[in-house]
Amino acid sequence: MDEVAIWSLVIGTVFLLAAFAKGPLRQLPVSMPVIYLLVGIAIGPWGLGLVKLNLTDDAKLIEVLTEIAVLVSLLTAGMKLKPSWSHLRRSPIPLATVAMTLTIIGIAAVGCLALGLSLGAAVLLGAVLAPTDPVLAGEVQVRHDDDRDKLRYALTGEAGLNDGAAFPFVMLGLGLLGLHELGDGGWRWFAVDLVWAIAAGIGCGWIAGYGISRLSVWLNRSTAYAAVCEELLTLGLIGFSYGAAIAIHSYGFLAVFASGVALRCFAEDEEDEEDEKRGEDDAERLMNKVASINNTFGEILEVALVVLIGCLLCSHWTLPTDWWIAIVMFAIIRPISTYAALVQSETGAVQKKLIAFFGIRGIGSLYYLSYAAGKGLDEATTDRLGGIVLTTIALSLLIHSNFSTPLLSFYASRAKGESA
Repeated sequence: MDEVAIWSLVIGTVFLLAAFAKGPLRQLPVSMPVIYLLVGIAIGPWGLGLVKLNLTDDAKLIEVLTEIAVLVSLLTAGMKLKPSWSHLRRSPIPLATVAMTLTIIGIAAVGCLALGLSLGAAVLLGAVLAPTDPVLAGEVQVRHDDDRDKLRYALTGEAGLNDGAAFPFVMLGLGLLGLHELGDGGWRWFAVDLVWAIAAGIGCGWIAGYGISRLSVWLNRSTAYAAVCEELLTLGLIGFSYGAAIAIHSYGFLAVFASGVALRCFAEDEEDEEDEKRGEDDAERLMNKVASINNTFGEILEVALVVLIGCLLCSHWTLPTDWWIAIVMFAIIRPISTYAALVQSETGAVQKKLIAFFGIRGIGSLYYLSYAAGKGLDEATTDRLGGIVLTTIALSLLIHSNFSTPLLSFYASRAKGESA
């Protein structure tokens, strides 16, 4: 059969499966991400051989694709969060700082003591696997503007914040491997990679998100017709906030997340008398439209990237030897770090257990590893870490995607019963 015909059939079949995923296919005994993963394996070297990728030769391509997916998901996550400092400091910030740091330390310890990795490679592995994933965690995140559930809020905020907050530790790992300048005694890493890049990224993203939102609403109110194309605005907001952050040597991931939070903040602040008389709010309508468009982009990218993971899994197959590393992380390191982070939180016992369980790993981890590979990580280390990372992502897909629906249903019924 002609290769173009094969590709057309494969792509068409995958997106038809995605289209039917919210209907009859929900009754299947396996989740849709697992099916996408199997499709990736089927078109990879073990199956049709249509795609042959590896983390060494194709690092830049993988980096770009995963980066786009993470950026789209971060904007969505930011727009879902109620911009309240009191809400953020209860669980999202402790999870994205304390829990993430403890996770990096735990994984690095396993890397050094059990896997024989160098300190730099072990720290890099910890930084790559520490952040939870905003791309694959859509089902456990905040569902709508009025969703005040502490579990979903915590998981959404954690995924949005720690995908950028992990970057300093990736740079630390690269520095220990001699691939990044840390400065004498690590001063440059602390001042530039940790303090400046995080603070500037958040500030830059907030200014961009709030300013662009205000400009868009002003243009719409100043004309008798829709003056702003929301589809292009969505892409422009992501690109502008990310580019501005990179230009000042800060973290673009945090900037895009902050721009989403700023858009949500502007929508809540901007309720004037004219809008109330019309029974509508231009800013809120803009946010909802951008969120809807971004969700569509995110769903398409999620399908494509999980298929990509399936293809890569064939080239970096270490599941029989590395499965235990993922289990240690999910069953020991994640719960300990979660409970340590939330020790003073008002989060309930059941919510803490579910937060500890839903430590979903995915596209963000693949991005960080491909980023490191593109910075000169040697082939042997890339292959070794690649096998561990892809094994962890695959097991996370198998475990979390299949158990998320029943566990969340149990949680919802329990919460409903307690409020009755």
